[in-house]
Amino acid sequence: MNGPAIFFHADAIEGEGKELVGRRSAGQSFLRGFLQHVPGDNVHAVVENAKAGQAFVKVAQALGEARPVKTHALRGDDNFTQVGTVFFPGPGYLSAPWRRQRYGADSCSLVGITHTVSTRRVIEGLHDLMLDPIEDWDAIICTSRAVHSVVQRQLEEEAAFIRDRFGATRVPLPQLPVIPLGIHTDDFTTTSKARAEMRKQFSAPDDALVVMTMGRLTSVEKANPAPLFIALEQVAESLGRPVHLWMVGWSSREDEETLHRDAAKALCRSVFMQVINGRDLDVRRHVWSGADIFTLPVDNIQETFGLVPVEAMAAGLPVIMPDWDGFRDTVVHGETGFLIPTRMSGGGQRIGSDLARRFADGSDGYLQHLSLMQQQTQIDIAAYIAAFVALGDADLRARMGQAGRAHVVAHLDWSAVIPQYLALSDDLAARRRYAQVRQPINPMQVDPFELYGRYPTEQPDREWVLTTRRGLTVAGLAALDKLNGRALYQRTLLPPERMVAFAQAVAKSGPITIAEAAVATQMRIDLAIGAALFLAKYDYLTVMRPQTK
Repeated sequence: MNGPAIFFHADAIEGEGKELVGRRSAGQSFLRGFLQHVPGDNVHAVVENAKAGQAFVKVAQALGEARPVKTHALRGDDNFTQVGTVFFPGPGYLSAPWRRQRYGADSCSLVGITHTVSTRRVIEGLHDLMLDPIEDWDAIICTSRAVHSVVQRQLEEEAAFIRDRFGATRVPLPQLPVIPLGIHTDDFTTTSKARAEMRKQFSAPDDALVVMTMGRLTSVEKANPAPLFIALEQVAESLGRPVHLWMVGWSSREDEETLHRDAAKALCRSVFMQVINGRDLDVRRHVWSGADIFTLPVDNIQETFGLVPVEAMAAGLPVIMPDWDGFRDTVVHGETGFLIPTRMSGGGQRIGSDLARRFADGSDGYLQHLSLMQQQTQIDIAAYIAAFVALGDADLRARMGQAGRAHVVAHLDWSAVIPQYLALSDDLAARRRYAQVRQPINPMQVDPFELYGRYPTEQPDREWVLTTRRGLTVAGLAALDKLNGRALYQRTLLPPERMVAFAQAVAKSGPITIAEAAVATQMRIDLAIGAALFLAKYDYLTVMRPQTK
């Protein structure tokens, strides 16, 4: 019996001259895992054309594949459906659903995989996919429960639109299994020699607590560094020992790297921060050995799963991650590290429909949309600080690091993940064997606070209580905006004067509820919630759940 097969496109894996991004890194890792752990006498791949097939053979052999490699082209007369199941590197299936029709809709199963789900390209791709001849023995693998909630909601909107628009009585939907991404755990084994070399190379003394991040330096697509800088400044004061921050990454935009450096100088003067080139393969391999703690302050909708904390756990590092999207599926709070509470404005508000409309019609580009959404999310700084202080204890770091590596080996190594792919293939084959509304205004224009509502820990409402932490002026807000990305992406939730007035109202009358602050500043309640979270993000306010009586 043939298959299953992987769909190969050279752009889906790392290579010379390509920008190093998460989906390519994940694609490269998956290809290695697929070749190592898929059984059979042959290896099968589906490709666009014969030339792509030749490229796949070379790549597979370079990765050590010794079995015969068989490729099947989508174009032409090659019956690619004989492989049974085809795994695609993105959520869509290209032209495969229509080409499958030649051989019968039940001739094979098509399986995609999610990466980011917030771009127009992905949203429009899901929209287009629903008008393709897909069946319920096809699937889209969701890499986290949070992503599952997004894809499920988007497809439900599409199905409702199709039923209402066309009077459809049958709208097949793909299966949406939740299967994590995997890694090759042994790639991240650390050594005492590498630790000494990395700490010497990057000037970290033995008594320094080294906190590490990894990823592209982009404040809206990866992680806004300002909350981390604010937290580490207070951690350094609390611990009374040197704190170093290694931001291992790269930036395709000079202004983003400048933002990171300027923000660090302004917000964490007591911390020795340095940007380390993450494109250097030797550094990417060994830098984990030199660090003590891993973190990444993600609170944006671009991220979906997040491989880097998994890699950090494989390297034996305790991790401190936001309780956000896929991180809550990979980090075991209190065992392999800490999950820090996050908050986001709630759905069903006017601002959500406005943002969805502006993104749908192109008034806001992707980065501007990400910036506006991120302005209304928050990582709990007090909890962030407490987690770092707790991990000042070397014994706790060691215990959590060991637990993290064991967790990755058991659940997130490709040897544990690929069998889940194979089980899915078997399940879809069984479905093939036994195969015999409300009106949305725009199914691709979903309120983002509803769509991503399961990302944060909680969503404050009008009754949450605000307390001032420090004063804010228009000049101070302008200076902050040069450090947090708002000035760079030229999108603000409110005019500076109104944001400052909100902060001053809390300072004058607090503790007060969000509703009371909204009345005091003549502000809509949804804008007031967003303003409160924005100010809390940068430690001007605290936002607390009301105490029950």
